[in-house]
Amino acid sequence: MSERAEVPLDAASLAPGTNLLVAGPAMTGKRQLLYHLLGHSGEADHATSIVTTRKAADTVEREYRAVDPDVTRLGIVDCVSRQRGFGTVEESPTRRYVGNAGDLTGIGIRTSEFMRRFQADDTVDTASVGLHTSSTVLMYTELRRVFQFYHVMTGRVESAGYTGVFVIDTPTADNALAVLKQLFDGLVEVRESEDGRQLRVRGIEAGPRQWTGF
Repeated sequence: MSERAEVPLDAASLAPGTNLLVAGPAMTGKRQLLYHLLGHSGEADHATSIVTTRKAADTVEREYRAVDPDVTRLGIVDCVSRQRGFGTVEESPTRRYVGNAGDLTGIGIRTSEFMRRFQADDTVDTASVGLHTSSTVLMYTELRRVFQFYHVMTGRVESAGYTGVFVIDTPTADNALAVLKQLFDGLVEVRESEDGRQLRVRGIEAGPRQWTGF
C-alpha cells in the first residue's frame, strides 16, 4: 500500500472506542494499513501511541509520520532496541522501552502512561493505540497471557473512546487468531491476490464486506 493509496476504511468511519484486529499473511501491507487506521485524517488535534515489536522506534516514527504528518502527539513503546543491544537507549517524553515483546506488564504500563497523558492534554481531541505485531508477542509468551493482556488493553481503549488497532500474522499457531479475535469489535482481513492487495471487514458496519483493493 502506498502512502497515497485509497483505503476503503479509516479512523473517521469508526465509532469511538472501536478495537480492530488486522490479520493476514506476511508482506501484505498490514503495517501501512495499521498506520493509516491509527491516523485521523483532517483532525489536527489527535495523538497516537504505537507498540513496536519488530522495528526500532526511530524507524516507526519516520514511517508513521510519512502517513500521518499532522499527528499532535506520538508516543512509541519500543520492544526491540534494548533486546538487540542498540547501545544505550534513553527514555524520553515520546519514547518508552521494554526488554522484549514478552514483557506484557511493561508494555501495558508504558502504553497506559501515554493514554493517560493524552487524556490529560487539552490539545488532544482524538487518540489511537496500535501494536505491531501480536505474532512477535506470541513468540515470547503463552496465548493465555496474551489474551488477558489484550482484554485489559482493548477495555482501556474502549473506556477512553479511542481507536485500537492490533496486528497479527497468519497463519497462527494454537488457534491464536480464533481466540484473540473474540476481544475485538472487528476483524480486518488482508491478502495478496492476482489483482493486488485486498481487504475485507467483519464485525463492524464500516468498511467493505467483500474483498476490496487497497
